[in-house]
Amino acid sequence: MPKLFVGNRVLDCGVVIFDKDGTLVDYRAVDLELAYARKNSIESLLGKDVVNLWERAVGVNVRSKIDYRGPLGTLPARDEILVAATAIYLKGYSWDEAKQLAQIAYADADESMKPPYDAVLLECVAEILQKLKKHSLKLAIASTDAHNRTVGALKFLKIDSLFDAFVGPEDVANGKPALDMIIKVLRQTGCKTNDAVMVGNSISDMTMGKNAKAKASIGVLTGITNRADLEKIADIVIDSVAQMRVS
Repeated sequence: MPKLFVGNRVLDCGVVIFDKDGTLVDYRAVDLELAYARKNSIESLLGKDVVNLWERAVGVNVRSKIDYRGPLGTLPARDEILVAATAIYLKGYSWDEAKQLAQIAYADADESMKPPYDAVLLECVAEILQKLKKHSLKLAIASTDAHNRTVGALKFLKIDSLFDAFVGPEDVANGKPALDMIIKVLRQTGCKTNDAVMVGNSISDMTMGKNAKAKASIGVLTGITNRADLEKIADIVIDSVAQMRVS
């Protein structure tokens, strides 16, 4: 079995499961592109007053920043749609109407976006993934981003063929930090829990790894969470995936 060198640890493992945004891909441009698409769709469908409520509800100001503690920064689309529906409901629509309109707006936003969705690989990501793959490690993605958008972005970036499994929030009953995504990866790759390593940039990534009893949860500092917070739950914290080695 390949040996993965991370910090001062050596891990025997069969599959490395990566989060996408903030771990392999620069999350800021991707999330801002997503926010713009949803804002434009809601404004076109329902007007500026609803957009103002939506921005406050999901935690975004597309002219300045995204609150990465808020719904747009943390939730899968299916859950964020309910937050958007609440903003629409507050403008006088019935709850059923609000949910339907939110679903239409988000579907239209997804349709308007094209690969690679402003995705840019972080430094050395492609090289590290290629080295891991050459040593017969299986690689997987477990992302809060939509399955099709994840595959489309990584295909445009020419690294999709390195992965043995892609799991998005629509592929499981429960998203992060529940263990469902990791269990799905293990079924698709034929690996066992104690052969799996989870790599991500958020507390939910690390918690998912712990909930699944993965061999290790590795936190990287290229995303939304600082070292002090990651160290509270991660087994290992490194600056980026560029510090991973294999033999």
